[in-house]
Amino acid sequence: MPASALYSKLHTDSEYKLLQLDSTLLKALENEGKLAFKAAKESDSVVLCSKSNTWTLKQKNHSNTVLVMREFVPDEIPKIENWSSLDVREPSGFSLGFTKQSYELEPRLTTGEINYGTLPIYSGEAHKVSGASGLPSATCLSLEDLRKCSPCSDEEFAQKWPALGGCVVNGVACILSREFVSRALHITLMSCMAESLSFEDLDESQAFAAVNKDMGEAGEFNPFSKEVISTILGKFCSRSPLGKFKLQKETISQWYGIEALKKFASRVSIPQDEFMIKWKSLFPPYFSCDLDFRALRGYYYRPLGSCIQYFSKETLPDDPKERFSYLFKLQSTWDLDEIAPFIDQLNTKGIKIESFVMKYARRKRQGKRITVSAR
Repeated sequence: MPASALYSKLHTDSEYKLLQLDSTLLKALENEGKLAFKAAKESDSVVLCSKSNTWTLKQKNHSNTVLVMREFVPDEIPKIENWSSLDVREPSGFSLGFTKQSYELEPRLTTGEINYGTLPIYSGEAHKVSGASGLPSATCLSLEDLRKCSPCSDEEFAQKWPALGGCVVNGVACILSREFVSRALHITLMSCMAESLSFEDLDESQAFAAVNKDMGEAGEFNPFSKEVISTILGKFCSRSPLGKFKLQKETISQWYGIEALKKFASRVSIPQDEFMIKWKSLFPPYFSCDLDFRALRGYYYRPLGSCIQYFSKETLPDDPKERFSYLFKLQSTWDLDEIAPFIDQLNTKGIKIESFVMKYARRKRQGKRITVSAR
């Protein structure tokens, strides 16, 4: 049956939609050969994934579009690869118009996300995990099942999973608790230093052997499994093409700094100079690491002058006006650099942060310093 006859018999079906093949999708198809539709649940929005990228799909509804298809091309025509180069248009009689497709999907490159909200939390106890996010029961998935249902490309998944503290315990994908990550990191650093292993070219098997060297008799429960150590290295190291790890001391310094804020500056404020000493005291003995206080922006506020106090932005309201109001109750005047991490996620249009702040607060420039206060 010729295509023209087939199209004339088709009924409009909203289940079928056209997908724009823009340059990024075409390149992915040429390089990787396939694309996959993914969604966390049947009711969630669908994304399109290649091996390395993720696209959201925006549905465009229209009723005035005609698809022009090359349908009536004769068997014998001059083999002209490019009609337009000869200032000759391909005969319009070669084409067929089709108007029964009213939906179009427009791909937009985005950042893939892992669907980890209901995964169990593992705190290092034998065969014990707890429900994430306060849920009474957690979702038990294998790592492969989690990968398949996460709106995320495979390469993005491999990068984000250890950064989240993701690990596999007894075949179940879970998230390591922050307390357990701190314990595992501290022990890994101390064990590797004790074995004189290079933090510039670290082998995973050597790190695991160093950690487990003095972990008790064989057969005893050991929370620091190979999977746990792999997660720690993935979270706090960069990986070379050869599979070796290089310690990212800036990331480790920030982690210990946040832990120091929680430990020493949660209930009461503390002078910044005193805090720096306490921050340094948390590192393993003889571990050399620079302290950059700027890395802790977004985790503290200044209730009194040079004193600082820990604050979690997870407790802030989502509404922009309410969030600014809340922040100014904590601290009447902020440096722009220190308030920015608390409001960045509200700036969905990506405008310059100084311009965004002026929509909700008063901005003042004092030399190179920019301060923000309530109107």
